[in-house]
Amino acid sequence: MNRRELGRAGEDAAVAYLTERGFQIVGRNVRLGNRGEIDVVARDGETIVFVEVKARQSQRFGSAATAVDARKRRTLRKLAAEWLQLFAPQSFARFDVLAADGERFRYYRDAFQ
Repeated sequence: MNRRELGRAGEDAAVAYLTERGFQIVGRNVRLGNRGEIDVVARDGETIVFVEVKARQSQRFGSAATAVDARKRRTLRKLAAEWLQLFAPQSFARFDVLAADGERFRYYRDAFQ
């Protein structure tokens, strides 16, 4: 499986996971200009949830969760702030991470706290 297919499979898993738990999917692969991409935007009740999906075929180079480093979190916060300003300025927001390592995945709610 190439990187693009792996990423798509991880995003599909995230959307299925969220949908099964009652989240409403607002967007996938949301781009705001050329500044980056938000993998999944969802609504959990009144809260907008920005979900970063990281998928790796193995943990040979560390777990997928470790790839969401400080630089990635800064970028996502900026993109999310812009998205909120454009589409939901009065909403509460949080950042979740779905980390897939091979066939196993973990979901980290409120991962940036």
